[in-house]
Amino acid sequence: MTAIANSSTATSSWSQPTSLAQIGQAGSSTNGSSAPTTPSTAAVTDTVQLSDRAKAILDKANADKAATAKLTLSFDEMLQQRTDALTTKLTDAFKKMNVNLDDAVRLQVDKFGKVTAEGPWKEKIEKFFEDNPDLAKELKAIAGLNALKAANAALELYDKEKGSGGPGSKQQQSAWTNYNIRSMNIQTLSGVISLEDGELRSAAMDYIDSIADPTGAKAGPDLVQQQREIASRLA
Repeated sequence: MTAIANSSTATSSWSQPTSLAQIGQAGSSTNGSSAPTTPSTAAVTDTVQLSDRAKAILDKANADKAATAKLTLSFDEMLQQRTDALTTKLTDAFKKMNVNLDDAVRLQVDKFGKVTAEGPWKEKIEKFFEDNPDLAKELKAIAGLNALKAANAALELYDKEKGSGGPGSKQQQSAWTNYNIRSMNIQTLSGVISLEDGELRSAAMDYIDSIADPTGAKAGPDLVQQQREIASRLA
């Protein structure tokens, strides 16, 4: 790529010294009277200023590099990065609003992007999202991506549960029934998110994790409590 730049250089003609001794002698005199034996050298300075077009090219190159790096991320990695970024913004904002983060902050975003909250900070939090539509939009996007991830997990469970039974077998029919129930529950929970212990948690993902991982390794330390909360939202 040809660099585009405007440069100005101030120089004077000079002879290249052939030794370090000559460099030290340049501009000096012998016995304080004779003229210097090496031509004097003016300081050489270069000032380079990028043109607007060159700056634009560099900016685009950096943007393309960042975009390419993101393309190498998996779906889970991309979702985690966005979730972590939003978690940090919400945590900082809620602290400034004196929202008690020792308790879970329960949020729900509808298909129009409107965020509602529960608890004593309901009005304060809902006003915050009204004043910050970009954060409400990001919360909606993250909730939707988590619901998509939960739906994919439900499909994987169906493939696992239907086994090798042929079409119409009792095993496949049972697996299909379970899949439809889980899909409807995921849809119901798709907009429900909680900020708890410094982490944004999707109710849809908590629900499917409690089924796919009954030991609680994914669903969290208090599986029973989470199952109760999920059941209350599905009631």
